Amino acid sequence: MYVEFSNNGKYIVAGIYGEVRVWKTGTNKYRDYSLDRVNVTPNFVCFSPDDNYIATGIYGAIRVWKLNSNDFTDYKVKYENTTPTYFSFSPDGKSIAAGVYGAVRVWNLKSGKFIDYPGKYKNDTPKFVKFSPDSLFIVAGQYGEVTTWKLNE
Repeated sequence: MYVEFSNNGKYIVAGIYGEVRVWKTGTNKYRDYSLDRVNVTPNFVCFSPDDNYIATGIYGAIRVWKLNSNDFTDYKVKYENTTPTYFSFSPDGKSIAAGVYGAVRVWNLKSGKFIDYPGKYKNDTPKFVKFSPDSLFIVAGQYGEVTTWKLNE
């Protein structure tokens, strides 16, 4: 099970059976965020840089919840039968990115619009993606190679 502290250290997030659970650090108090699928345990969960959102991969999308709310948005990947295993919020908090079949997809969190940055290998999904500290570039690895893209606004 993957666990992570919020950036301010006030919360801990983890994927549990059918849900994402957020604990208040140092207490047994928690809140669950449902995946709408009881037979799935999230492999990866994370906080946004401002700690206002949590995210996990679900079938066909990245689900992003507003912390302490039932509000969420699903950012769709290319195929419904794939679950993003890793994704990254941009340090400026404006975007989220994940590997999708043959590309890296970067979504604008407010509008939901996305841009695909094609990978060298069209039949492979980049597993790990990461933004540069200034949120201007994204990097991904495929088949032992590293590719960097300058992001379009």
